[in-house]
Amino acid sequence: MACGWVSAVLWLSVGLYGYLIVHHSLQAYLSRQRAINLHLVGFLVTSLIFSLVDSMLYQTAPVPPPYAYWLTVGQFVASSICAVFFVEIMSDLYQLNLWRGVRWLWFSLAPLTAFSLMGWVIEPELKRLYLPLVGTYYWHGESSGLGVAFSLLYLGSFLWVFGVAFGNWRRLTADARITLGAMSVMIPIVLVDMLVYYGVLAFVPTWNIAYWVLAIAMSIHLNLQIYRLSQELEQANAELESAYRQMIEHERLSTIGQVVRGIVHDLKNFFNTIQSLADVGIMRAQRDPAFQAEKYFENIGQSTRRAHQYLLDLLEMTREESELHMEPVEVAAVVNEVAKLSGARLMNPPVEIVNRIPRTLVMEADRRYLMQMFLNLTLNAMQAMKNWHGERRIEFDWVEHPEQTILVVSDTGPGLPPEVRDHLFEQSVTTKQGGSGIGLMLVRRALEKHGASVQVHSELGKGTQFVCVFPVAPRLMQVSEQTTVAV
Repeated sequence: MACGWVSAVLWLSVGLYGYLIVHHSLQAYLSRQRAINLHLVGFLVTSLIFSLVDSMLYQTAPVPPPYAYWLTVGQFVASSICAVFFVEIMSDLYQLNLWRGVRWLWFSLAPLTAFSLMGWVIEPELKRLYLPLVGTYYWHGESSGLGVAFSLLYLGSFLWVFGVAFGNWRRLTADARITLGAMSVMIPIVLVDMLVYYGVLAFVPTWNIAYWVLAIAMSIHLNLQIYRLSQELEQANAELESAYRQMIEHERLSTIGQVVRGIVHDLKNFFNTIQSLADVGIMRAQRDPAFQAEKYFENIGQSTRRAHQYLLDLLEMTREESELHMEPVEVAAVVNEVAKLSGARLMNPPVEIVNRIPRTLVMEADRRYLMQMFLNLTLNAMQAMKNWHGERRIEFDWVEHPEQTILVVSDTGPGLPPEVRDHLFEQSVTTKQGGSGIGLMLVRRALEKHGASVQVHSELGKGTQFVCVFPVAPRLMQVSEQTTVAV
């Protein structure tokens, strides 16, 4: 039966290795350094097995324990596996790039295990070593020539990995240098244990102490790495949050710029109409002394009032508490106003606007947004037909549906290429040379405000069609309900 000292060493090993196994198993699951944590768990499990086997080889009486030979064989194999795990962990911890050597060491374990089971590694006759320091006997098997060769292989790899690590001393961090210095205590401990194993010294075998030193030092080093990575992650997260705030601010400024461009875009349409009416009126007055300018002044006044109302509506829409002003809207009347406001008849040659929407059709909508949508679709179509030599016509129509209001705006212009058509409502997409795409962005906003969708059909040389689907049921007014709409 083993002495109290051996039991103390065994329980200390079980407690230390057990804690570290659980700790690094969790680290393997929770951290990004999964592989190296699993390698360390493998090293710790093998070290624990070695300690259990080693404790059985201590006896107070000069009688070998049961299965003593196979215990020594298991001890030799476990120590070899620990050596290979150690070389791989050191290579990873200190980034030594020794993967080829590590791979061959792992390959060497297969023949070692086979030779050990055949009894070629440990001599059959066990040696008894009395340890006066602890008053007990220690049973061990001497290595055969083949066993010595394997021992030298793993001892050489052990010293080799330390040599490479110290050779990279300058590029190591301060933490790495401290843990490497702590682990280098292993070198004299292992050399002493080898002398005890081969009977040169009658001292307590020091393998358990060596494993303790290695396990604690490697665990500390790995935890320092994980701590450093967590600090870097926190810093990266702080930088990401800062970048996100900057992005939000940039997006806010970009949105403000879009809104400003949209306002300028709409006001430009009003003033272009006023300018066109004024220019045509001046030319006619110069050519015809009897020219009656009342109609032109009336149209200029209407356009000015619409621009003024547009600014008032815009102020209303920009209020945070502002909502859609849903009300019954006579769609045909809105189209007729858009036809006048667009100045399509004043183009040279003029663009014909055909309104096929029934005067009795009423839908629940915000009249401002509906007009903005129709106006921008009309102006886009007019711009597309500016240099078009074919038929120049814009048509407004509707598709009868019991639950949806489906409005159709089509033109006979040059059409859109597929690469433009498929991305038409994305930011900054435009068919105009030097355009900003604001008009179509405003169309998209008006549709989104109403929860509506749009389908675009276009073919080069055959015009473009916008099918706007609003999720509200249309209503046809009775004749007595109709209002007078100027055409």
